[in-house]
Amino acid sequence: MRGSLTVLLLFLSSLILATEIQVVFVDYDRDIGVVKRFPLEEGEHPIFSIFQHLYDPPPGLRSFVPPGCLRAAYILEDAVVVDLRSERLNLSSFYAERMMLYQILLSIFRSLDVEKVYIMKDGKPAKVLWRFVDVSLSFGREEWTEWPVH
Repeated sequence: MRGSLTVLLLFLSSLILATEIQVVFVDYDRDIGVVKRFPLEEGEHPIFSIFQHLYDPPPGLRSFVPPGCLRAAYILEDAVVVDLRSERLNLSSFYAERMMLYQILLSIFRSLDVEKVYIMKDGKPAKVLWRFVDVSLSFGREEWTEWPVH
């Protein structure tokens, strides 16, 4: 019971502290990351807000995140767990898969003060995002704050 209360308080504090989100899109012409800032509405979950913007990029910008792919998201102390729907991940290439991961991770790390992101599929730990990119381990903030990631 006490652990559940702690998780709830941490979740609520992260919502209170986050007043805006920063979402990373890809420029069509130059193939570079472009950060756009959006206000976070009161009571809105920051991860769901990030994904809603990634589903609908502004004109001239591109998103590799397939609409409706977010199944669930959890903020646990210094980590975020993103659970994706495997049936929505019809990614066409290694490049598309990598760019999708870049967009998700960079957007989360730019928007929230967390140290790690874990990717799951259909409620279970996953080895690969779709066919190519290894997501079996967590992704740390140190490597995932600037574009391009090496």
